Amino acid sequence: MGRGDDAMRRMPASLVFILIALASLIVATLAGAAAVIAAVYLYDHATSKGNDLAVSLIALHAAGTFTFVTVFTLLWSRRRNVSWWCPITAFAACLGLLAYDTVLNWRNYDEYYAPFFWAGWLAVAVSGGVALVLSRRIQLRTTRGRENSL
Repeated sequence: MGRGDDAMRRMPASLVFILIALASLIVATLAGAAAVIAAVYLYDHATSKGNDLAVSLIALHAAGTFTFVTVFTLLWSRRRNVSWWCPITAFAACLGLLAYDTVLNWRNYDEYYAPFFWAGWLAVAVSGGVALVLSRRIQLRTTRGRENSL
C-alpha cells in the first residue's frame, strides 16, 4: 500500500468518510458535467429551450450516480475491506438526490415532460445497477489482494 493509504488508516473514520464523500462528489460532478455537454449536443445540438434542461438533468444524475458509487467504493476500499453496504449506501444517496430534484422540478411537470422524468429514473437505475456490479468486482479484488498480502 502507498503512503496515502497509511495516512488514511491513521485518520479518524469520520474524517476519512467526509474526505472520501467530498472527493467522490467532486469527481461525480465533473463526470456529470461532461455527460451534460455530450448529452445536450447529441440530443439536439443545444437548439431547444425546454428539453435541454431535462436532458441535462438526466445526464447529470446518470453519470454522477455511476461515478459517485464507483469512486466512493474504490476510495473506501483503500482504507478497509468494504461490504455490500458501502455501494448500496452511496447509491441510496444518489437516489435521494434524484428524488429531491424530482420534487423540486415537479411544479414544471406536465404530460409533455413525463417521459423525461421516467427516463431520468430509468437512467439512474441502470447506471446505478452497473455501478453496483462494478463495485462488487472492486470488493472482490481488494479482498483477494489483502488476503494474498497476509
